Amino acid sequence: MAQLFGKYGITRAYLPAACVFLLAVALALSWFGTQALVFAVPFVFLGLIPLWQDRRGTGHAATELRGALDRDLETSRKTGQGFACILLRIAPAQVTALTLTRLRQSLRPEDRVFDLHTGEIAILLAAVPGLDDPALVRLGRRLQAIVEEQVFTGDAPLHPAASLALYLAPAGCARSGTALLDGLMVTLDEAVRRGPSALLLHDPGPSPRR
Repeated sequence: MAQLFGKYGITRAYLPAACVFLLAVALALSWFGTQALVFAVPFVFLGLIPLWQDRRGTGHAATELRGALDRDLETSRKTGQGFACILLRIAPAQVTALTLTRLRQSLRPEDRVFDLHTGEIAILLAAVPGLDDPALVRLGRRLQAIVEEQVFTGDAPLHPAASLALYLAPAGCARSGTALLDGLMVTLDEAVRRGPSALLLHDPGPSPRR
């Protein structure tokens, strides 16, 4: 359910307020008739502002990520210096904020973390000397273990799961940041289909590598 909310830009944070608002509108209509709609319209727009802001933040993060990928790909082509990108999908999505904190505490200052606001997080790793596919997989597993540590809530403990898609430049021939991100999303979808905690290496070729 949390993934459904995230997919359409409606998060759990807004659900209680939305329910109360709809109940108030229904009561107003029953008491005052359709004239109540005239007074309700401004409040509808006020209620939608947080949702628009949330979706705008999502767009900004994705745009920044594509731009960063473009720059890193161009640098990689010119210098031969590689970089790595890790895409994670967290379930349940409501632990995303805690996951971001855990990841930032575990990464280097020069590594960049992008919150895509849909239970998905992207990590752009700065250059790591000697990093190859097996080393990237080991790093991905370590980060996955950090993300999947048990979370204690007021009701019951949660056991998050994280699926990962990994990319190591200059593997393949990604044309742009947008093309690379789109391909990583496809690989991440495939990892999710394979089951909880699956991890796949993305290659901008015909198929992902395990």
